[in-house]
Amino acid sequence: MEAADVFLPVIAWCRTRQSQDSQAEARRQKRRLKLLAVQRLRLKKLRETWRLREKVYKQSKLRRLCSHDTWMKAITHQFLRDHRRKRPKVWLHPRTSDWWENTAATFTDQEWLQHFRVSRETFSYLCATLNPKLRRQDTNYRLCIPLEKRVALTLYKLAHPCDYRTVADLFAVGVASVCHCVHEFCTVVIEVLKPQLVVTPNKFQLDNIEECFHHTYQIPQCIGVLDSMNITISRPPHLNSEKPDGDSYLAILFQAVVDDKGLFWDLSMSCPTWVNDNSGELLVCEDFSTRMHNVCRTDSSCVVIGDAGYPSKNWLLKPSTNVSWLTAEQELLNTQIIAARSVAHYAFERLKGRWRCLSRRNDCNVEIVKDMVETCCVLHNLCEKNNDMCLPDWIGQEPLQTVDENPQKNSESFDDLLQLIQDSAE
Repeated sequence: MEAADVFLPVIAWCRTRQSQDSQAEARRQKRRLKLLAVQRLRLKKLRETWRLREKVYKQSKLRRLCSHDTWMKAITHQFLRDHRRKRPKVWLHPRTSDWWENTAATFTDQEWLQHFRVSRETFSYLCATLNPKLRRQDTNYRLCIPLEKRVALTLYKLAHPCDYRTVADLFAVGVASVCHCVHEFCTVVIEVLKPQLVVTPNKFQLDNIEECFHHTYQIPQCIGVLDSMNITISRPPHLNSEKPDGDSYLAILFQAVVDDKGLFWDLSMSCPTWVNDNSGELLVCEDFSTRMHNVCRTDSSCVVIGDAGYPSKNWLLKPSTNVSWLTAEQELLNTQIIAARSVAHYAFERLKGRWRCLSRRNDCNVEIVKDMVETCCVLHNLCEKNNDMCLPDWIGQEPLQTVDENPQKNSESFDDLLQLIQDSAE
């Protein structure tokens, strides 16, 4: 009984203590849950705050970028507007082309020949032959100059001693366009037509030329006549030599060999040099002498007739200069040589008569001047082969009398010399 009385309070106290501990643990657990909920709520609010701040930052950054992009676009637009090429007030200057389209279209054959120095058939041949090289296409900005007009204005420029502006006003084009058309036409003619029209004769052609000279002038083994002319030019900027005297002028020496029909078959030109009216004849370059030597010594000893002022060459036949000691045979040979040289003289007169640009000072570049001279020679051969007329007023004298299309010598002087030879022989 006493033992039970002792343990019962202890057991009651333990139970009470256990109940208190359980309640305290429940309160602590409740407090921990409450603190955890508060922490979660605080973290949630913090995340929302950072998310809002990040959104605001992105929006402000985007606004700054947009404003910077707009600012850069404005600066770029202003820069381009200030530095762009100013639009011309007149893109294409209005011109009237009545002369070419209306007046030239009504020309008679004689008037056409007078203005362009070639017949209509030769003009059509030039347009058809040079069309692959000179053909141009229209663009979205402007129409190209027609091929016929480009060929016509070039022929007019070569045929008349006028400047580029005169040709530009006639054909209703710009001055720069005239320069370009002339240079392009000359380049294409040299490339396409020169290999066909200005070539060294072959063996059969040389035999025909030799036979013609022998039949007409009694000069055997002659295959051509050598002559030259001076093309006056302006002083190039790179030329350092001074003018030697007051009578000298700057020129390009043009030298050519002519056959029995007055056609050029070899052309040579020198560099610009100071010349005067008393300058002697020169051989333009060593290459020319080599070519003549190769042609004349290919199969037989042929010769080329030249003036007495040329230097002595084994392929060059010149008249005797010591006229006070000439025999009748030498005087006869001199007369024959002079008569044969009239072929080259007349060919050069027809060349200068057709293409008057060769008779005045040329202000173009030296290389362009040479191309223009070669083009004129090619066109001369083309006109001669097509039997285009060469009017007497172009050369200022009546054409030489011809027999079988060859210049004829003065028969009376030859008869007198032949009679003198016969008398001396008796």
